[in-house]
Amino acid sequence: MPRIELENCIKCLKCVNDCPSNAIDIEAGTINESCIHCGHCVAICPESTIFPDADVIRKLHSSMVSPSDFQHLSAGIRTCRSFKKKEIKKATLTLLIENMKHYPSASNSRPMQITLVNSEELIQRLNNQTAQQLIKTLKLITAPIVKPVLKVLAPKMNVSGLNNYKKQFNARQSPGSSQVCHHAPSVMLFHAPVTKFGMASADAYIWATYTSIYANTLGLGTCFNGFITKAMERSKTMRKEFRIPKGNQVYAALLIGHPKVKYTNEAGRDKPPVKYI
Repeated sequence: MPRIELENCIKCLKCVNDCPSNAIDIEAGTINESCIHCGHCVAICPESTIFPDADVIRKLHSSMVSPSDFQHLSAGIRTCRSFKKKEIKKATLTLLIENMKHYPSASNSRPMQITLVNSEELIQRLNNQTAQQLIKTLKLITAPIVKPVLKVLAPKMNVSGLNNYKKQFNARQSPGSSQVCHHAPSVMLFHAPVTKFGMASADAYIWATYTSIYANTLGLGTCFNGFITKAMERSKTMRKEFRIPKGNQVYAALLIGHPKVKYTNEAGRDKPPVKYI
């Protein structure tokens, strides 16, 4: 629980007014159990008299990132599927993990846990097992007996396109190939306990997105990998082999490494449809 030191408190009431759960009694210097641990009180206190329940207080610096800078940054971040055969320094991976304490969550709960796969052998096994799961799924979906059922249940599914993808994927499969992990030196798995009302899936992609942006500022490339997420969801054996705690599910997977290529042009894309109401 955050704690208040009243000795230097100037009773400005900024913490009281900004608290989303009305948990602060500034006269008594207490914070009650309705506290959701959002940290707003710590962040807003001008005298730094409210201390966080973890870590220490650090003064913020004004951001130097302009709207134009962020626009250029986001336009330049592209999915990386071609990595150099170069390990990521442990200090850099530590930076990626440490910065996660600043990332928001969908329900103000922070259940997310991280597994970093850095071994070349383990990443190849992750690649192979995910590929096997993918081939099995594609084989089922494109089976002649299933096709008429899918036309009724999922009329927009492009079964012919999936069948062609399956053929191409199988043709490229060979010992040592890396069609899933693309020979990335690190794979970050975002997982959390499975709960009935939790929002861990949203949290995972929030954290993975922030991590991807931060990684790009450090000169790294990233790739969101839904194939791994789906394979982990379906395979208890994979979750056990990659030491995902019992009761946890992998909700996002991010390939990370040094990119082989550099992009110099912004790729044109359509904006999403929007409705003002």
